[in-house]
Amino acid sequence: MRFCRSCLFLAVALLGADRQPVARAQSDSSLPKQHSGQEGTRPKRIYAPFAKYPNEALENKIEGKVTLSIVVDANGRVSEAKTLSGPRELFQAAIENVKQWQYEPPVHAPVTIVVEMWWGYPKECPGPVSEFGDVGYGGTLRNEKGLVLTGDDNNIFSSPTYFVEDRKAGATGEMILSLTVNAKGDVTNVRVVKSVSPHLDKDAVDTVRTWKYKVIAGNPEALPDDFQLKISYQAYCRPRF
Repeated sequence: MRFCRSCLFLAVALLGADRQPVARAQSDSSLPKQHSGQEGTRPKRIYAPFAKYPNEALENKIEGKVTLSIVVDANGRVSEAKTLSGPRELFQAAIENVKQWQYEPPVHAPVTIVVEMWWGYPKECPGPVSEFGDVGYGGTLRNEKGLVLTGDDNNIFSSPTYFVEDRKAGATGEMILSLTVNAKGDVTNVRVVKSVSPHLDKDAVDTVRTWKYKVIAGNPEALPDDFQLKISYQAYCRPRF
């Protein structure tokens, strides 16, 4: 099992997001105005739920921008939506989502406007130019003696922190720690085998010392014993369209 502080995959947009396979990505504030009916100001959008990443697009890593023409009625609801351009695999999701948008009732209704939605994946990038980071680590420990440990049911692992100053300084990559776990499942000793940065090393060591494990395979009487834990620090940039 892999745990992470922030999770990757997202449908991203102008409004931003982090690392999940479901997120919101819409903008309609900078596009030219079109009207059916009388001239008026562009209505203000007041509600836009998160858009789902379609399974087909997610599996095939399809990303991009969908442009739509929508009609906002007198109640501020989207009464019609038509795709104009973009990846076809994202069309239906875009239409379904945009029809849930709510605007302030326009002065002169109905109003036809052009809107855009983005879906994409964060890209791994150099720390100094990155916008956010991810800490990943395994929830199971194994050693050469056949002992397998996992997190205790009553103890939720707190995650090491990926400090902004370390990420911006270019501290990325894989840290390896050697853990000594006793018969009670307590981490009694932590040693840095492979470092990422002194600051991140110290935080990871202090954090891992609070973790508690239980034996799920092998002989519990073999404890205390040593295990290796790998922790990855990755820096990401949001997609650009």
